[in-house]
Amino acid sequence: MARKIVRPAQPRTAEPPAPDLVVLHPEHEFVLGGQTVVVREYGNLEWLRLLPAVEPLVAVIAEQLEAEGTSYESTLMVIASHADTLLPIVAQAIDRDLAFIESIKSDEVETLLMVWWGVNSHFFVGRAINRVQVRRHEALAIARLTGARSTPSSSLMATDETSSAATPPAS
Repeated sequence: MARKIVRPAQPRTAEPPAPDLVVLHPEHEFVLGGQTVVVREYGNLEWLRLLPAVEPLVAVIAEQLEAEGTSYESTLMVIASHADTLLPIVAQAIDRDLAFIESIKSDEVETLLMVWWGVNSHFFVGRAINRVQVRRHEALAIARLTGARSTPSSSLMATDETSSAATPPAS
């Protein structure tokens, strides 16, 4: 007679997160200063509370978007010029204190900033894009309200005192 062989239950292994989950909660884990660090995305309410502090950065990004656009170097310079405001916010995103960031090497700081920017830049850039779009819509609305002029401006005089004869007296 045949015997039924029962396989022992296989332990479940952790599967990598689904791509949708990565998009919803982007995090980046890497080694920094000999320690594993996770750069996390700010939550919506957390971002809202950070907005007043990062307003100068958003304003500069909006100016860049309206002017020449952005590059790696220009973004790094903007971040560096707002370092006193941003480094505590970066520390918040890695759940470390500012002393940790101050203790790592300069090339690691740049790596940290770029990873942090990759995870959280959509908050800054999205806010700047909104600002640019609002400015454009306001300018368009003003142009619509004021409308086109009914008659064009008069042209400049074609003659002046040096090129025209004196007007003869009336008879």
